[in-house]
Amino acid sequence: MNSWRLVLAATVVTGCTATVEGPPGGNGATSGVGAPMGTGASSGQHASGSGASTGSGATNGSGAMNGSGATNGSGATNGTGAANGSGGSSSTSGGAGGTAPAPTCTPGIPGTSQIRRLTNAQYDNTVRDLLGVTGLTSSSNAAPSTLLAADQTGSLSQLGWSSYSTVAQAVAAQVMADPALKGHFLTCTPTGDGSQCLHDTIVAFGRRAYRRPLTDAEVSSYTAIVSKGAQVTADGTPDEVAEVLLNAFLVSPSFIQRSEISGTADANGNYALSSYEVASRLSYMLWGSMPDDTLATAADQNQLSTPAQILSQAQRMLQDSKAHNMIAAFHRFYLLMGTNTRWDSEQRDASLFPQFNNALIPMMAAETERFFDNVVYAQNGTFQDLFTSTAGYVNAQTAPLYGLDPSGFGTDLKPVTLDATQRPGFLTRVGFLNAYSSFNRTSPILRGAFIMKQILGYDPGAPPAGATNTALPAQTADLDTNRKQVDAQTSPAACVGCHQTFINPPGFAMEAYNAVGTWQTKEAGTGAPIDTTADIAIGDDSVHVSGPAGLMQALAASAEAQRRYADLWVNFAYARADDPLDSCTVNDVTAKITAGGYTVLNLIADLTQTDSFRVRALEVSQ
Repeated sequence: MNSWRLVLAATVVTGCTATVEGPPGGNGATSGVGAPMGTGASSGQHASGSGASTGSGATNGSGAMNGSGATNGSGATNGTGAANGSGGSSSTSGGAGGTAPAPTCTPGIPGTSQIRRLTNAQYDNTVRDLLGVTGLTSSSNAAPSTLLAADQTGSLSQLGWSSYSTVAQAVAAQVMADPALKGHFLTCTPTGDGSQCLHDTIVAFGRRAYRRPLTDAEVSSYTAIVSKGAQVTADGTPDEVAEVLLNAFLVSPSFIQRSEISGTADANGNYALSSYEVASRLSYMLWGSMPDDTLATAADQNQLSTPAQILSQAQRMLQDSKAHNMIAAFHRFYLLMGTNTRWDSEQRDASLFPQFNNALIPMMAAETERFFDNVVYAQNGTFQDLFTSTAGYVNAQTAPLYGLDPSGFGTDLKPVTLDATQRPGFLTRVGFLNAYSSFNRTSPILRGAFIMKQILGYDPGAPPAGATNTALPAQTADLDTNRKQVDAQTSPAACVGCHQTFINPPGFAMEAYNAVGTWQTKEAGTGAPIDTTADIAIGDDSVHVSGPAGLMQALAASAEAQRRYADLWVNFAYARADDPLDSCTVNDVTAKITAGGYTVLNLIADLTQTDSFRVRALEVSQ
């Protein structure tokens, strides 16, 4: 159908140029959640073009894809920027003296782009939920977005735009060739010239694809394609014309973008979102995908205009399996899990740890994800429960790492209750313990730095030049434990301030687990007793702990850890790095966590209740 491709270029893509502002950057995620990504074009900039099939101007939400802001979806596995554990976020991290107290907040609405492009993960999820398509072809497991340009900020190149066209053609052809998939697009069986059925499809499918009703101008633009069916297809059959229509929808800026252009500015220059825009924010925040029929109906009936109406939908949506995926993606973001991270690159000395093999890596990661799902859903748990729950998931291969008899397990992960004195919380699971160990020994530095930076939000700053080349002293009669060796390694003046005060202590408390996560009380090789007592710098306090269980209790009770968790949820859910105007939300959530009994599900639902969720402010170019 080369002929109709030329027509589409003239009728649909005229509003899209090679200077399209890019979608949010950040890491793509297998589950579809986007991490904080920054912003693109100014939110005061309206759609600037007029596509024949998408209507025109800023009044109808179509036109050129000229801007993109931070969008979340359902997320990145690694996280980026200030929220990725590389130094803590601005609202949670202190300087070399420790974690700063909660800042005094300034109420306001952070500026965002009003023209956001779907992330690649959101694109895949949306195509799945809209059309039932999960692969580039009926026999391929490759997600449609594998042909798209990587998520990025800035302008979209002509090559990037062409990739949308390529994917749209492949998806449209697949749908029309499969009777089951075709039913997701066509609302009827075409008869005669098919014009009435195709008109009905334009209206019904367009409402779903655009996440809002089509304007009269948009309906007319698509209807014009139907009337020219004989010119834009080989034979002019209804199925051929339907494929052209579907392709046109999939390359429309109103499908690829999540525009927010409704409303009139209030006295502060802010814009209340329409019910359609709120529905889109809800679905892409909680599911990383388009609204379902229930949410769409609520939008049609303007029943998303009050906090109570939004909360009711959010609570319903959080029980959907897609929300499980979103919450899993957040905790991957929280733990810095994912492709090309420490979590998928573990290697161990086989002579020292014969029980370890690479096949364990995905099992350990899967257990970690199931742990979080269990706490959040089965236990309806709180932040504190993440550090105290004894829920575990074990199979015959991982059982020995937990000191369990493998004969009682099969290949599938089986739920177990672990020893509360040895295995409270996610940091005591073998996934984390393996990810943050060295080839032939534990690493108090890796474990301690993760806890201080990612859990407590403390930023020790960059190590001094050459610090990574400081060798671990050899084991001697005086240095008969790994702890003593690391203590000596980090004793030089340039190291001691950060390491011995902040980084090493939480790692020393975790020395009860060897490099593959097995409980140990004596040093391998020397038989020396392992010391897991430590004084942990938490805020302005030094908290004495005796081993992992004491450390987990201290972290669960820590206002710094609670604030860090709240801050990362705000970053993740709103898909933006720290903004001072979000600090009131972070403060409110942290206070509820501290009070106790505040479930993770309540936390997420509360993020839909803020003014900044229902209102947009113009983004000011820096």
